[in-house]
Amino acid sequence: MKGSGDTVIPGNTFKGDISSLMFYVMILLVVSMPLSEFGMSVSQFLLLGLWIFEGADFNSPPQGVHKLSNFLSVIGKNLAGKFRMVVKNRILLIVISIYLLHVIGLLYSTDFQYALKDLRIKLPLLSLPILLATSKMLDWDRFQKLMLFLCLAVLAGSIVSIYVKLTRTIIDPREISVFISHIRFALLNCFTIFILLFFVIRKVYRRPIINISLVLAVIWLITFLFILKSLTGLIICAIIFLTSILIFIFRRKKFLIPGIVVLLLSGVGAWQYIRDVNKELTVAAPVQFSKLDKYTSQGNPYVHDIQHYGIESGKYVGLYISERELEQAWNSRSSLPYNGSDKRGQELRYTLIRYLHSKGYRKDAEGVQKLTDGEVGDIENGVADVDYLKNFNVRAKLEQFLLGYHSYRNSDDPNASSFMQRVEYWKTSIYIISKKPILGSGTGDLNLAFNKAYDETHSRLEPSYRHRSHNQFLAIGIAFGLIGLIIFVFALIYPPICLGKFKNYIYLVFFIIVMISMLTEDTLETQAGVTFFAFFNALLLFGVRMEVDKKSFI
Repeated sequence: MKGSGDTVIPGNTFKGDISSLMFYVMILLVVSMPLSEFGMSVSQFLLLGLWIFEGADFNSPPQGVHKLSNFLSVIGKNLAGKFRMVVKNRILLIVISIYLLHVIGLLYSTDFQYALKDLRIKLPLLSLPILLATSKMLDWDRFQKLMLFLCLAVLAGSIVSIYVKLTRTIIDPREISVFISHIRFALLNCFTIFILLFFVIRKVYRRPIINISLVLAVIWLITFLFILKSLTGLIICAIIFLTSILIFIFRRKKFLIPGIVVLLLSGVGAWQYIRDVNKELTVAAPVQFSKLDKYTSQGNPYVHDIQHYGIESGKYVGLYISERELEQAWNSRSSLPYNGSDKRGQELRYTLIRYLHSKGYRKDAEGVQKLTDGEVGDIENGVADVDYLKNFNVRAKLEQFLLGYHSYRNSDDPNASSFMQRVEYWKTSIYIISKKPILGSGTGDLNLAFNKAYDETHSRLEPSYRHRSHNQFLAIGIAFGLIGLIIFVFALIYPPICLGKFKNYIYLVFFIIVMISMLTEDTLETQAGVTFFAFFNALLLFGVRMEVDKKSFI
């Protein structure tokens, strides 16, 4: 077996540098990550097909009468050589142990059909590390081009998303990610931001116009995260920026003290800001009920309820409510009934009351009449606060989180907040692990385990919100117990430590993105997530030459 990858199949049926063809297919794979799940599948099959021939020596085929037998003999020797490479590569075996865990989990899984589906989705965890670890490594030039194609694809995906936002009626900002889930797209977006910054800082391109374009692309992608309203993506970017600053500070001692002071002051300022926002949601200005109007302009009595509607923007939401007028006025303007649900499944009357409060309108017929047709549509779509429509309003996102937290703390109801729903998922996950702590429930039994646990714990989550763990580590713990969780964490951390990859800036960025996403999502449960992780983890660990690490050195 030759490592050069220059292969010519006999009979002139196919000529070419197989390693180069594999590189072109890798380009197809990274371009497909943000744009096409079908492209991801096709490119992986093509990689596998080319990998079978890559490195095979057809220049001196074995002697024999039958041409086909000679051909198969060469292929067999090539695959045998690659298999020996796999067996001898201790780090590779540790990486693919993540997939082997899922295979072992079949032995005690009861939902065999789902288990096989899970193994099919996670197949890249086995195939991509083996393919990339036993093929020709990429040099710096090819690696740089591969990353550039990824960046261009992500930029193209973001432009398409904006086009969708401008031309369609969007209920949830996450719906603008039309090719893959908004969560996976946000991860790719973050990765692209820091690849582009790396190109600029390391002056990979000499022409100023190119570097200016890269900076503008970074600004655009950060802006897009706000438009997408991806809290996970924004948190990941903030953490990587902070990590980069800390590395800079500790490597230049003259900046150490000023840098620490700035970071501490920033932390104190952020904490104070959160306290101020929280105060406006928990403490309202005093109300002198004797001075409040008792009747609407139509002569109907107001209800001033400071007990059931909460506080927003430092004021009681439940002031100046006339249910009779609200119902009549709303039903005359909308096809969705006042006592029904909005398009997000929320109680519409409550959405309407909160929206009118955010506009500063009274909750009566006059307030409803002031609404524009567009604002009526927003309420129908489940928007409870006009500030939620603003792309750059971090405060509104913080208010949503705090409102959900207070609702969960006061009434143990997690349905009002996506984050509190996650807390319920995590609590349920820990409950499931406690039932089978050593080996877990098996590869295919996560859905069964969650359905049973929600009933046993009498969870208040509505059926439509009863999902799985939204945490990859907990998902592994449920499926394979504490033993499997230890193996999983070891397989994530030991290989880059052993190979010194944490000194590689691009790998460090990738690792932070993956770890944070695994804390808040089941990253390896979808095709896009598992392909992103498996490919770049394998590529950066095994598929690049030493010169790439040197050029990416922190």
